[in-house]
Amino acid sequence: MGAPVDRDLAHSKLPRHVEETPDLYVSVRVAMEWVARTGHDLHPMELGLLGARNASLSSLRPVQQAVIMTAQTGLRRLEALVALSRSEDSVLEMSVRQEAEDVRVICDMAGFAGHPHLCFAEWLNLQAVISVVRSVAGPLWCPSELCFVSSHRLPEAVHKAFPNTRILVGRPHTSVVVERAYLARSTNASVASGDQQKGRADEWQFVGLLRKMVQPYLNDGRIDVAFAAEMAGISTRTLQRRLKLCGSSYSQILQEARFELACTSLDDPTLKVIDVAMMAGYESPQHFTRAFRRFTGVTPTDYRGQSFQALSETE
Repeated sequence: MGAPVDRDLAHSKLPRHVEETPDLYVSVRVAMEWVARTGHDLHPMELGLLGARNASLSSLRPVQQAVIMTAQTGLRRLEALVALSRSEDSVLEMSVRQEAEDVRVICDMAGFAGHPHLCFAEWLNLQAVISVVRSVAGPLWCPSELCFVSSHRLPEAVHKAFPNTRILVGRPHTSVVVERAYLARSTNASVASGDQQKGRADEWQFVGLLRKMVQPYLNDGRIDVAFAAEMAGISTRTLQRRLKLCGSSYSQILQEARFELACTSLDDPTLKVIDVAMMAGYESPQHFTRAFRRFTGVTPTDYRGQSFQALSETE
């Protein structure tokens, strides 16, 4: 924008070399005040929107990306984002709430109610949720509703960016509404994207291949970590270390392998839900339903119904 960034940075309370150390933590309050002063020529809501547009999953650290992108449904990806937020921002209180056929993701900033520049942080937090959902629903997805605690009027630029979204200001919580159907979708086909570095994609591919490798053994008891390491041709310690780099663990791999196999089997209308549960190695149909709901937010029966409905609409 032509703003004198270097001069203003030198007179701010931010570290002078903050651009060279992007992974270090800084005060949210100090950062928002500096952004407001440097970009004062723009409306606060428009400035926040511009900043959010430059944020994406690719700007996260590799381990953080892996934790999100290896999750197998939209819901699990959102839950991974919520878990990461606890360590990334000490004042961000993020949660996922069920609302009828939708899910509302809350992104509150503790202690910042009434702050004149809160909308900067609100935009970034909402964009994080939008980026995760778009990794499942596609790059053109837009939320049905966005809510801001900030009471700033909405400039035209915001309405152009989200023409079909209901945007409310002065609300009790910062939040975004997501259709539950998107979050129940399997993400197996959307793990890698064009802007990901090869090293990261290789690690994510390792996770996917390991899931495939253990699936044939889910129902015969030979699935301990030592057996998996032997099949992969590496030591147990190496396997566990590689999974840790991806933000995963072997027990998590087993859960994901069962879920992936169950999703594939549910696409076969000749199989009963109880048959799918047994094939995937679940102890009982009840255990299967509970585990499946944790991944998707819906029961196996509802998931199957949604899949068949989507297929008929496509045809």
